[in-house]
Amino acid sequence: MKLKDDEYLYEKAVQKMRKEITKGKTFAQACEILQELEENLRPLIQDDFLKIIVAEQHFGQGRGIDDVALFLDLPYETVEASRERIMTEFDELFSGQLSPYLSKTTH
Repeated sequence: MKLKDDEYLYEKAVQKMRKEITKGKTFAQACEILQELEENLRPLIQDDFLKIIVAEQHFGQGRGIDDVALFLDLPYETVEASRERIMTEFDELFSGQLSPYLSKTTH
């Protein structure tokens, strides 16, 4: 039951943060809504939300990392590090899904 509750809190927090961003708030200001959550959930949600925004803005809309950083009022390095984590996670996921197919075609 705890996992289901955490998933619900996670989804609600992301929705609230998204609303804050659409109101023109910075990333840090949007993260203020997380103060009501358990401390162990905050960094996970912050990191995921940053990846969501980077994915939407950079990969989805083609905005430069510098523009996304300005939009969120974050250092360029922070946004670039998030972009790199997205790429690493994608590579790991993609290679993990392909590995059974690759082994069949190489043997």
